[in-house]
Amino acid sequence: MELLQHLLPSQIDLSLNHWSLDPTANQIIVQLSSTRSVAECPLCHCASHRIHSHYERTLKDLPLAQFTLVVLLLVGKFFCLNDSCKRRIFSERLPHVVAPWARRTARYTEKLKTMGLALGGAAASRLSHQFGYGYSRDSILRLLSKLSLPAIATPRILGVDDFALRKGHVYGTILVDLETRRPVDLLPDRTAETLATWLKEHPGIEILSRDRSKTYRKGMNDGAPEAIQVADRFHLLKNLEETLEKVFKSESKVLKEIERAQVKGAGTTSSQPLDSHPVRAGKPDKNKKRAQRLKNYEQAHALRAAGHTIGDIAHHLSMGERTVYTYLSYPTFPEWQPTVRRYPSRSQLDDYKPYLQAQWQQGRQQSKDLFENIQQQGYLGSYMTVTRYTRQLRQRQREALNDLPGKGPVPSAASTDQKPLSAQRAAWLILRRADSLSTEEEATLKRLCQHPVLSASVSLTQGFLHLVRQRLPEQLDDWLTDALNSSIKAFESFAKGLQEDYDAVKAGVTLEVSNGQVEGQNNRLKMLKRQMFGRAGLALLAKRFILKI
Repeated sequence: MELLQHLLPSQIDLSLNHWSLDPTANQIIVQLSSTRSVAECPLCHCASHRIHSHYERTLKDLPLAQFTLVVLLLVGKFFCLNDSCKRRIFSERLPHVVAPWARRTARYTEKLKTMGLALGGAAASRLSHQFGYGYSRDSILRLLSKLSLPAIATPRILGVDDFALRKGHVYGTILVDLETRRPVDLLPDRTAETLATWLKEHPGIEILSRDRSKTYRKGMNDGAPEAIQVADRFHLLKNLEETLEKVFKSESKVLKEIERAQVKGAGTTSSQPLDSHPVRAGKPDKNKKRAQRLKNYEQAHALRAAGHTIGDIAHHLSMGERTVYTYLSYPTFPEWQPTVRRYPSRSQLDDYKPYLQAQWQQGRQQSKDLFENIQQQGYLGSYMTVTRYTRQLRQRQREALNDLPGKGPVPSAASTDQKPLSAQRAAWLILRRADSLSTEEEATLKRLCQHPVLSASVSLTQGFLHLVRQRLPEQLDDWLTDALNSSIKAFESFAKGLQEDYDAVKAGVTLEVSNGQVEGQNNRLKMLKRQMFGRAGLALLAKRFILKI
């Protein structure tokens, strides 16, 4: 009895009368009674000590071990002593124990709300059954729908970014207090008008951090013209990388020359490795596609020069408007760039390929025997995966021996880790910090910097990187002048965009404010949205996002 008395929802307002254990139903039944002699009328708030009668309430409380706790609570009914009150008899309220008309205790409800905020409806329901609560998804979602968001305290530094409710179709706006690092609000769209309205309703914001969005810039100018706007440094460098990549794509022939020089300097032989894809002579389909792309590129520029709109050009050439924009943004025809996977997919066979290649060179080329050998070494994949790989080895071996008069030696199994020098890889080599580069990457970077065609672009990129990373706003004007006078179309366009957003760019280089915390909160918001399989509306998503544990 004494132990159970300490486990009651309230030791002050409740007393334990009796308890019983029902092992077949896995529940403990406790009989409690209220110890109050005076109650307050819920309508007029007058105190009363005149008891009318008593009645019993059945409540669910937090489980004890594997037993469900059922509370039989005896509370009183009182006469209201206020003659002007419309209510003559009222029931005793115990707000710290249970809400009016509720069938579960307040602490029990709080646990369900916590589980719902952390996991959502379906996952919280599954966990509640594991813990002995046993509530459905809809019941938990109803609890969350009754929660109210806290009053918004106007932050001094506000971060703004967009998020996808349905990627490519429906977007909203996330607002984060960058000083407390807590989300403030979610807006239903990402229009300038909505942001401006919110800023007008919450005056007093001193600093606004954002990406390079023109929409958000307009919304901030309209809603909080006195606030300082800061362009995020990460997005500045991201735009710089896109600009440099555009330059490199228009100089794909130069990149191929540098790549050939790099391969020659590394002493790579022309023998075809077993584990690489052979280069086949003559690709009519590829040449035909390039000729068609070149024709579309030239026609797009010719139609644009004649004064036609983007939509008309796209309709005439049967292509998307974004493709037309891409063609028009390049002064020369952009050659195809090889795609380098940052995270290449792995196969269960990858760890056993060196062994298979060694066995193949020694003449052991029976797929079934090779499969059984690597199975003994721990291979868990299928036999068909092994046969596909040995078929590739056999085919490449035949191609390597085609020009030999007799049966020549098997090609070397050693493969090079040399990645193709795409425009994206070249751009990231320049943006990366010097201490993170390998010896091979340093040699490639040196050739890029020394090439006469690319040296101006590389110099502009490194100059902008230096002034952003070292926080040198006094060098921004000189850099903008150099970029505008560089005769490089991509950098001229980038510099004009920076000039249009000059104050925010200079503040981004000067101040410590960053949008990094907003990006982190955006990732957490994506996790919550995916956790509910994209079926949560903005109201529920905002509650789970803002009312975090």
